[in-house]
Amino acid sequence: MSEAHQFATVVVAAIALGLLLAAVWSAIDGRRSAGGRDHRFAVDRLVLALVLVVALNDAVGGALIAGGRRPADPLHLVYGVAALVTVPVGWWIGGRAWGGRGPSRMGRDVAIGVACILQLAIQVRLVATG
Repeated sequence: MSEAHQFATVVVAAIALGLLLAAVWSAIDGRRSAGGRDHRFAVDRLVLALVLVVALNDAVGGALIAGGRRPADPLHLVYGVAALVTVPVGWWIGGRAWGGRGPSRMGRDVAIGVACILQLAIQVRLVATG
């Protein structure tokens, strides 16, 4: 594994942890203010940062493969794709209307929080299958 690929993995994990904390903070603040206040701006920007860094890391991984360096376990490639789609899918699911109501801010924060936990688990597996 190249140093750039390994460093980007650490950055992804740090952003995912920050996003998890921001989503929890947003959900708690939204609950306390009866939906009047949340931290969607911070959460949305961290989602974008996470997706960007994961995409860049996937590109670095693709360049390594093109250069002839293969991961120790081919399952690493599946986890790389899963890392790219996990948080956007959580964001999409959280923005959906459920039960005939419009989308809720709390539901979106919770869905993103769950996606961050999955993202962190995927990062652990990516390191293990490196």
